[in-house]
Amino acid sequence: MKEYINYYYHLFVIELRLIDGRYFFHDSKHRYLLEPVYISLELLENIYSFHEYLRSKSIFYHRIIKNTRGNLFSIIDQKAYVLLELSNVLEDAISIYDLKSVWPISISRNQKYSQSHFPWFPLWEEKIDYFENIFLNRKEEILVDSSLFEFFVGMGENAISYMKETLRTFSSTNELSFVPSHRRVSPHTSLIDFYNPLNIIIDLRVRDIAEYMKESFWKQQYDLSEMELFLRDAHFSKEEAQLFFSRLLFPSFYFDYLEQKRFPKSLESRLEEYQFFLTDIYSFLREKYAIEEIRWLKKKT
Repeated sequence: MKEYINYYYHLFVIELRLIDGRYFFHDSKHRYLLEPVYISLELLENIYSFHEYLRSKSIFYHRIIKNTRGNLFSIIDQKAYVLLELSNVLEDAISIYDLKSVWPISISRNQKYSQSHFPWFPLWEEKIDYFENIFLNRKEEILVDSSLFEFFVGMGENAISYMKETLRTFSSTNELSFVPSHRRVSPHTSLIDFYNPLNIIIDLRVRDIAEYMKESFWKQQYDLSEMELFLRDAHFSKEEAQLFFSRLLFPSFYFDYLEQKRFPKSLESRLEEYQFFLTDIYSFLREKYAIEEIRWLKKKT
């Protein structure tokens, strides 16, 4: 790989590490990441233009490097790779407060780079329908506990209903803040990946924090007091608070487990704890932001 890097980028590798299919290395001046990509050239060109905007707003985003032929990717062993010059962020995991660092970067939801994933509920409905179809018609392909499956599907349907009601009630969705976001973030997400322009999507500022909190719970790395302090200082609008909670309520982690056909052993044993976790956050949001009532959660308070 060192020879390819020298050939395509005229860089002389001092140290090379292969981690999960990605190559980390440095030369005498900078750190780099060479990683495989599986997207079209058109999308990559849009990402390149968009990442220049991101870098104009924050020094933490990595820089995409074109190769010596002026191309955005290089073909190595029949795979397309993109080279990133890493910023000065550490290789540490993110903290909950890193999620707020991107909020000042306002982005139009119609940015050419990537359409916003908002509103979320059509994708949620599609996901539920897909797995219900598998569960009902080809049950042998999805070996899961039926009561657990029905519980999380019900929770997902609650999240969808709450989001739809929020969007019906409010008329200011054009004023919502769209920021650089990610499909998933967790306590294990590194700063390197958080500021990787190849990982960025455009979405509401509440998306990442909701996903981070869910993952923090299931990875048993959550501090409820810290979460409430974060939410208190976030200064959400009532609409944002309700959209945040609809995102928190939707069990994206469970559907990820279904796709991976891999379930943590603690999933069922921590179910009651998870319900109390959601109730605690809900109660805080009701008090702080006066969000609309969810009856089944109110009964648990």
